Amino acid sequence: MTAPQRVHSAPRTLHRELGLLSATMIVVGGIIGGGIFFTPAQVARTLPTGGWVLAIWVIGGFIALAGALTFAELGAMLPDAGGPFVYIRRAFGERAAFVYGWMILTTIASGAAAAVALAFANYVARFFDLAPVGGTTAVAVAVLLILTATNYRGLRLGAAVQNTLVMSKLVALGALILGVVVLWNRIPAPLPIVSAEKLPPLMTGLAAAFVPVLFSVGGWENLNMVAGEVRDPAKLIPRALALGIVIIMVCYLGVNVAYLHVLGRDGMAASSSVAADTAIRMVGSLGGTLITIAAMVSILGLVNVVLLATPRIFYAMSREGLFYPVAARIHPRFGTPHVSIAMLGLWSVALLLLAQSRLDWLLNGEVFADWVFFGLSAASVFVFRRTMPSEPRPYRAWGYPLVPLFFVAASLIAVLSALVSAPIPSAFGAFSALVGVIVYALFSKRWKAAAEPKQD
Repeated sequence: MTAPQRVHSAPRTLHRELGLLSATMIVVGGIIGGGIFFTPAQVARTLPTGGWVLAIWVIGGFIALAGALTFAELGAMLPDAGGPFVYIRRAFGERAAFVYGWMILTTIASGAAAAVALAFANYVARFFDLAPVGGTTAVAVAVLLILTATNYRGLRLGAAVQNTLVMSKLVALGALILGVVVLWNRIPAPLPIVSAEKLPPLMTGLAAAFVPVLFSVGGWENLNMVAGEVRDPAKLIPRALALGIVIIMVCYLGVNVAYLHVLGRDGMAASSSVAADTAIRMVGSLGGTLITIAAMVSILGLVNVVLLATPRIFYAMSREGLFYPVAARIHPRFGTPHVSIAMLGLWSVALLLLAQSRLDWLLNGEVFADWVFFGLSAASVFVFRRTMPSEPRPYRAWGYPLVPLFFVAASLIAVLSALVSAPIPSAFGAFSALVGVIVYALFSKRWKAAAEPKQD
C-alpha cells in the first residue's frame, strides 16, 4: 500500500507578519507619492504669500493627524483586513460598504495606480528613448505587472520592496531639506517673476489649494487595510499611524520651507517641476537629475503600496459575501489574497490601455471620492461608541469627540472644495457610486448564496 499523500489546503486567514517598521513605512509610503514633488506649485499658484502656502500645509497636516488618531481607534478595535470597508459595513450597512469597495476597485485605486505608473514612465522617458520598447505605455504596463507579481508572491516581499522605496525617498527629501539648511545663507534671493495671471480671491484660492494638499496628505488608511496582517495590532497600529504622520508633517513642512526659500512664492507658482528647479538652483543640473530620480522612486512606492494594501478590501468584501467568492482565496504557498491582487493589477492595466488620455481626468475626482469615504469611515467611531460601548478599545482616539468631529468636518469641506474646483470629475465619481448601488442590488444575493462557508 502506498502512503497517503499529504494535502496542503489553502489557508483561510492571512498571516500577521508586519512589525512596527513595515507598518510605519506603509503609512509613509501611502502618503508620500509623487504629489510633494509637484502639488506645492499648484498650491502656490492660488495663494498670495509664502505664509499662506505654509499655513495650508500645516492645516493639511493637522487634518491628517486627526484622521490617523481616529483611524487608530478603529484599527485597534477592529484589526481586520479591509480597514474602512469593515468600519463602514458595521456602522452603515452592507450597501454603503459595497459602494466604497466598488469605487476603490473601479476608479480610485486602479485609476491612481495606472496614472501614477504612467507618470513614472514619463520620468523614465527623460533619460531613455522608450520607442524601441513600446513607449511610455509599455513601461507603465511593465511596472504594474512587476509590482503586482511582487505583492502576489508574498507580504514580506511586498513589504520589503515598500520599505526600500520609502527609505529611499525619505533620504532624498531629507537631503533636499538638509541641503537648504546648510546652504541657507549662500542661496541668493529668489528672482522676481512677473505673472500675467491674477490670483483668485483668498477664499476661492484656499478652496483650490485645499484639494492638492489633501491629495498629498491622504493615504494613511492603507495600514488599516492590512490590519489583519499586523503583529499585535492593538499596540502597533496606533503607534505606526502616529509615527508615520509625524514623519510626513516634518518632511512636507521642511520641503515647502526649502521651496519657498530657494524659489520664493512666485518661483514656485511659475515652476513645472518645483523640486527639480529647487535642486538645480542649489547645486546645479546634477541636483535636478537626482531629485528627478527621487520622484521616480517615490512614485514607484505609491504604486506598490496601492497594490499591496487595497486588494485586502476585495478579500474582506468576498469573505462577507459581498463580492465574487474567488476574491477571498488565499494562495496556499504565498499566503496572499492572490486573486484580489491580480484583479486590481490587471484592471489597472486595462484602464491604462483603454483610457490613457483620460486617466488624469479620473484622478481629478479622487479627492471627491476618497474624502467622502474618509469622512464616512471616521464617522463610524461615533456609531461604535454608541452601539458597542463595551467593546474592547485598546486605543481610544485622543481628543474624542472633538478630534474625530474636526476630521469629519474637514472631509466635508474637502468634498465641497473638489466640487468647486473639479465639478466634472466629481460628477463622474457620483455616477460611479450610483452604478455601484445598481450592481449591489443585482448581484448581492447571488454572491451571498455562492459564498464559501467561513472557517476560522
